[in-house]
Amino acid sequence: MKIAEIRAYNLEIPYDAEYRPAWQPGLVRKSRDFTLAIVRTDDGITGYAGTDGNHARTIERSVAPYLVGEPVWMTERFARVLRNAGGMWFLDQALWDIIGKAAGKPLHQLWGAYRTSVPAYASTAEVGTPENRAELAQRYHAEGFKAMKLRFHHERLADDLALLDAVIEAAPTLTLMVDANQATNLPSPKTSPQWDYQRALVTARELEDRGVLWLEEPLSRFDFENLIRLRENTEIHIAGGESNRNLHEFRWIIENGVYDIVQPDCSLSEGISQLRKIAGAAEMFKRHCIPHHGLSGLGLAATLQFVCTLPAQFMWLEMMYEPPTRTLETYQQLGGILTTRTWIDTNGDVTVSERPGLGVEVDETAIERYAV
Repeated sequence: MKIAEIRAYNLEIPYDAEYRPAWQPGLVRKSRDFTLAIVRTDDGITGYAGTDGNHARTIERSVAPYLVGEPVWMTERFARVLRNAGGMWFLDQALWDIIGKAAGKPLHQLWGAYRTSVPAYASTAEVGTPENRAELAQRYHAEGFKAMKLRFHHERLADDLALLDAVIEAAPTLTLMVDANQATNLPSPKTSPQWDYQRALVTARELEDRGVLWLEEPLSRFDFENLIRLRENTEIHIAGGESNRNLHEFRWIIENGVYDIVQPDCSLSEGISQLRKIAGAAEMFKRHCIPHHGLSGLGLAATLQFVCTLPAQFMWLEMMYEPPTRTLETYQQLGGILTTRTWIDTNGDVTVSERPGLGVEVDETAIERYAV
């Protein structure tokens, strides 16, 4: 079974409302740039993958010439190609989608399953106000979520804590996480507070007092010394890793105890093949591996298959979901290109698909609607 064709499409998918990402303060987005890749084999099996950005030309020039004609299961050989192409890791999802379909098995069964469901948390993208964060928390609770992640991004700690306190009052039973997004290359220092060790430490201790489960990306992605200090001087879990790239960075992070929770992404950090190595290293060093969300329903499906193979008891699935901007239809299902969706049950858990491969279905006729 060999790769016969790789096609990639740059898409622009409109949001239902204006969207202001916390990690890019001052920026207003009305649509999303996304690359959808389709891999076909010589015996008629198709695999799908996707990530943020416009990467179709890179795939055409720097990936397809090396993969077409090769056996689809040579994922370890392809890792070097994907890495040298600037990190086109997301294509690994399509390869495994095909492998699973050829075997007639979902990926968690091929890799060796530990669980078939995992608790999910609703992950916000905007900072918002105390009032609308409280309303959102109540909505999450009513829909069945047991946990929620907030974004902190104010100059004053008191303003950040006002968001958290409003949510605690509105939905006191929700488990809460906080993301500071300090590991990202932010565009404007005038509108983007940059935390130092003291701000991170004081914030972490305030969150401890309020029972928050973890604090995510509280410092620069390479400020290892201060991240280690922060982890050692607080009780709250310190999390991060989505902004790091390649196996060597995760080796540094895990071996040096930079984070309690390592959060690689199968569309950003390394391919799903390589994330399995990161999780193994984290297990050996007694760190938690709770991956970032995967950027779409495709990456989410890959992440869900993956986490169902990890033996750790402490596990969550991040679901990026914040109506009216990041809805299931516009974000997870890519405006209708994906006809399947990943969603919680009455316990707030997500059960992994039993369909072969990733377990997603794609309507290719909908691609032209958003192609640019």
